[in-house]
Amino acid sequence: MKAVIAGVTGAVGSALARELASSGDWAIAGLSRNPPTDPIAGVEYVSTDLADAERCRQALAGHGDATHLFYCGRATHREQTLEDAPTNLALLDNVLSTVERGALRHAHLVQGGKVYGVHVGPFPTPAREDDPRAVIENFNYDQEDLLRRRSEERSWSWSASRPNTLLHFSPAIARNLVSSFGAYAAISRELGCALDFPGPEGAYRSLTQVTSIELLARAMAWMATEPTCANQAFNVTNGDVFRWNRIWPRIADAFDMPCGSIRPLRLAEVMPGKEAVWGRVRERFGLAPRPLSEVANWGYLDATLERTWDEILSTTKALRFGFHDWEDSEERLLALIGEYRAAKILP
Repeated sequence: MKAVIAGVTGAVGSALARELASSGDWAIAGLSRNPPTDPIAGVEYVSTDLADAERCRQALAGHGDATHLFYCGRATHREQTLEDAPTNLALLDNVLSTVERGALRHAHLVQGGKVYGVHVGPFPTPAREDDPRAVIENFNYDQEDLLRRRSEERSWSWSASRPNTLLHFSPAIARNLVSSFGAYAAISRELGCALDFPGPEGAYRSLTQVTSIELLARAMAWMATEPTCANQAFNVTNGDVFRWNRIWPRIADAFDMPCGSIRPLRLAEVMPGKEAVWGRVRERFGLAPRPLSEVANWGYLDATLERTWDEILSTTKALRFGFHDWEDSEERLLALIGEYRAAKILP
């Protein structure tokens, strides 16, 4: 089998590349605009711009033998807003139109909780894959419809994965839950503060789910190679649920600081001026010389911690089709703090 991974240097694309490369069953071509900062053995990196159809065609000219397309690309990330549907649809169309001319057997699309409108307000929970769509502009709908329509006209099948908030160790990606709240905790401690929860009370007490990125990668490989998964979408989460009010004291303990109160803040407005404080933290703990903007994405953290509604995606369908993998979300989150410490990114 040969995989083309569009967006291979992103968090999901790189996790998938590691998963496929470790199996020994795949040849892998990875598409990205920029070269990788940490190349993965066994991946042939191909530089291209998914927004340019002709560049895509030229970049993939030597990969007509690709049997699988994994689409992990994104135009831009906009937190808690409706994202540009036409542009995101064009990116998928450009790479699909080239790959499907060759030996393509299956195309996989990474979606997420935004399929259910998790980013705009309360939605029916637990969300199931066949739930009605929301009346909003949503590029996930357009991309899935494209795969459905084109697969009916061609000889290949499709699948889609729907994770919720991702847990991952990605030192080069600031849009990351663990490194962002870790930087918030470190700065709060340096200022002599307790670890206050910066979202509203409803978000502190609502139920939520996350998806470990390695689990997602295993699920994607399974969907793309299990015949019964053809032309299906699957929710993928760790399988458990938690409330921030349960784990927040454990995060405070991990940073050796008192757990504070609920203190709603717009971190995107408050934290950018804390670069000097972050500099003191780096010096005190001998951390890597990374500016705060490369460690934390405050808008992303705001968006994640301000949702007062439950975020629960049913994984019954994946279980029924044969995917039984799971992870303990609280333990994985705390373990990731340790990974960022070992890398000298967090104190």
